[in-house]
Amino acid sequence: MRGLLMTCGLMLALVGGSSRAEDDKTYDLRGPAPTKGQVFVSKMTLKIKDADTTLKIMGKDLKLKMTMNVIGEEEQKILAVDGRNVTKCQSKITKERAEISTDFGGMNMTMTQPTELEGEIVISERLGENKWKHSLVDTKATEKQKKELDNRNGIENEDELYPAEKVKVGHTWKVEAKALTKLFGNSFTDIKGELAQKFAKVETVDGEECAVVESEGSVKGKMKDDDGMPSLDVEMELKVKSWRSLKTGVEVKGKFEGKIKLAGKQKMDDVPLDITLSGPLSGESSTKLK
Repeated sequence: MRGLLMTCGLMLALVGGSSRAEDDKTYDLRGPAPTKGQVFVSKMTLKIKDADTTLKIMGKDLKLKMTMNVIGEEEQKILAVDGRNVTKCQSKITKERAEISTDFGGMNMTMTQPTELEGEIVISERLGENKWKHSLVDTKATEKQKKELDNRNGIENEDELYPAEKVKVGHTWKVEAKALTKLFGNSFTDIKGELAQKFAKVETVDGEECAVVESEGSVKGKMKDDDGMPSLDVEMELKVKSWRSLKTGVEVKGKFEGKIKLAGKQKMDDVPLDITLSGPLSGESSTKLK
């Protein structure tokens, strides 16, 4: 993953020691099963900066630069479990919005667009593998909210992303597209590709011993439109780094960077258009167990 061979001394520093005992130590990257009553507070940001964008509308091509910041904050509580799977959970969505700015021939425009679920509390119940039923607490969902609820996931089991056995620092493995489906939720379909992953080292974050996992690869898929139909072809080249608590199995910190390409059909004020977008992608996340 690092692309360059390091000297022996630096490698020993990265894995936290030079003794034979440390070299032989193994770790469970999956961590313990979730338990009823656990509460997680999560924050995430995703940014696409100065992406080259073309909109073809009514026979005309409009070329512009687009920057998008997606911000999410929510508190999730586990209400029921079955083995290592969460079967029911509650999500309090504190913040969920996109900040979009465009540069069209020197004319700049900025808008902030919260989702229809910002400020709501959602109850999610598992119906089967990767299938969930979502409803709002104490209120009836509008048609727009129903569409956004259909694209949500609940708290998914991440076991497929990590080795079943205990492993040493330096262990490498690959994650196939089937496991990646859980990362992208119901807003994506037909996901193909794989990530090459490496257990790079052990590092302490806010007093917690964490496994540092580095991932890299290419992913393709289709993004659904507001009506739940696949409408955009998506390609991503990703480099991901995560800090996973060895005590709780929670990813306490993560960051990623790469490139994204989108192409397909969308609607703007009910007017159909073709869109292509290409640009750098980056983001970070954090989760705390209350």
